[in-house]
Amino acid sequence: MKVPNYRTAVLAALLGAAGIYPDAVALPAPAPAEGNPCLLCHGEKGSGAPFVDPGNMAASAHGGPACGSCHPDKDGYPHPGKKVPAVFCGGCHTGVADRLLGSDHGKAIAKTKSGPALCLSCHGSPHNIRRPSEAASPLHRSNIPATCDTCHKELFAAGKLLFEPRATYDKTVHGRVFLKDNKAKTAVCTDCHGGHDIDPPGNSASRISAARVPATCGRCHAKQLALYSGSIHGKQAARGHKEAPVCTSCHGEHTIQAHGESGSSVFSGSVVKTCSGCHSSEKIMAKFGLPITPVNSHMDSYHGVAFRAGNLTAANCASCHRYHDVLASSDANSSVNPANLRKTCGSCHKKAGELVSKGKVHADLSRPQPQGSYEWVLDLVRKLYVILIVLTLGGMLLHNLLDLYRKGVGGWHSHPDELRLSVNERLQHVFLALTFIGLAYTGFGHRYPDSLFNTVFFAGADGGALRTLLHRVFGALFIALAFYHAAWLARSREGRKCLPELLPGLNDIGDFFQLQKFNLFHKGRPPKFGHFSYMEKIEYWALVWGSFVMAVTGCIVWFRELSLQYLPKWVIDLALLIHFMEAILACLAILVWHSYWTVFDPAVYPMNWAWLTGKVAPPHKQRIKD
Repeated sequence: MKVPNYRTAVLAALLGAAGIYPDAVALPAPAPAEGNPCLLCHGEKGSGAPFVDPGNMAASAHGGPACGSCHPDKDGYPHPGKKVPAVFCGGCHTGVADRLLGSDHGKAIAKTKSGPALCLSCHGSPHNIRRPSEAASPLHRSNIPATCDTCHKELFAAGKLLFEPRATYDKTVHGRVFLKDNKAKTAVCTDCHGGHDIDPPGNSASRISAARVPATCGRCHAKQLALYSGSIHGKQAARGHKEAPVCTSCHGEHTIQAHGESGSSVFSGSVVKTCSGCHSSEKIMAKFGLPITPVNSHMDSYHGVAFRAGNLTAANCASCHRYHDVLASSDANSSVNPANLRKTCGSCHKKAGELVSKGKVHADLSRPQPQGSYEWVLDLVRKLYVILIVLTLGGMLLHNLLDLYRKGVGGWHSHPDELRLSVNERLQHVFLALTFIGLAYTGFGHRYPDSLFNTVFFAGADGGALRTLLHRVFGALFIALAFYHAAWLARSREGRKCLPELLPGLNDIGDFFQLQKFNLFHKGRPPKFGHFSYMEKIEYWALVWGSFVMAVTGCIVWFRELSLQYLPKWVIDLALLIHFMEAILACLAILVWHSYWTVFDPAVYPMNWAWLTGKVAPPHKQRIKD
């Protein structure tokens, strides 16, 4: 008899060469079902013939055809000492054989001349083959993971697979549902990989190839597929762009977790990393004419800083762009279209007003901004602050170095032994120092959450929340101190006396030039300062101005719901920028200016004790050097 088709013949020949089903031939017409003389011997244990359980045979999918359908060359009866050959299953299942031969399993059979995935490897005993709909079948949905694992765990142990499919599957959201109830409606191996037509992902015909993944996942997730198909990602994938993300690009394959689980690649704490896999790639973004700046600009934004600080409720990519239905901002239906921003922002910020769309969401201030845009203002302010910081700190450093040089070569005079700070002033100073240090530590920790100095006390998401709370507490105390100090200046007797002495005057200009003349040219004598020198006045009024700026900008960000209701977004961005730059200026000024005049100045070294005793030096250590 002729073999039904060429592909079946090829596989049958390969199997025969490997010693598997050695004499594959075409099937004859099935014999009548009633009566089976073969079981007279094979159905009895101890008959000397290979035993076949009559019950299993009757219950199997092949219970109808007589034995001759698979063993046509039994050479009559009896046949002692003969091995009865079996025909290839494709003699009957021709379409299945074609799919198997072209699959990954079929190619493995042809390559290795062995049978790692032959019919019986999956379908079970030849005399007890059950239909996949039967629970006893190895291919019943409840048994498929275990059936596939029979071979794949050995391949993994032999180093032929990069991961163990069953072990990784069991940890996925699908696998855990299956382990809890193997009858539950959840994906098993064949739902994604297919049955007889299993192919590697690189094969365009494979169910798990990039082009076919959406359709494969969409068999169960129809709603998500419909949204994805209309998205910018889905449209680009449909056009054949292999760079366009599909389901597994974001959700993973054998690592799929529920989006609420911390191990999921679409968990709120992982979304930015997942999206940046493509959106930070210069090659991919260049192909589609998109900038790579949104990822970095997001991480530097209010939301990004809060996210990096451990706040998982802060907006991430999907919060604004959505998940499956991502659309270009130019699309009228896009959640980030300017006309829709109020609604999008309002999903978190209920009082967001119309002005929220005034400003660029992903403004990259590291690059020049076009004049006339809101971002141009931010860019200008940032550059001005950089210039201000360089000039201010440079001037302070030069001034102090000149003073240090002159005192090193020419000596110094001690400060008069007088009361410099009252008890009330000392308490205010201590309170100011504590709140300032607390604000600086928690503030820069919030801006740089991965820094070592920050993770010592504020590691993890809970640490980030605590740091934010402490920053606001310190801020509130700092503002309260400012109001108290203003009231003290206006209402107390010592405050009313102190304020005129703190006001700058023309004599301060003269003192400045006289001191520089003395330090630089060694001419004359150093000026005799009043109760407060011009150095102390500069620091005091810089503190007043800096405190005002930090309080206003801090409150704009702190009370963001109110700000979003009445202010355009770019003003809030500007407040964030000024708050950060002013913090840098203030901290550096403390290190360069304040620390010199209170610690490193030879006239007071090792410390100006006024903050403790009210006097510059302790009574037992007044120093005079001419």
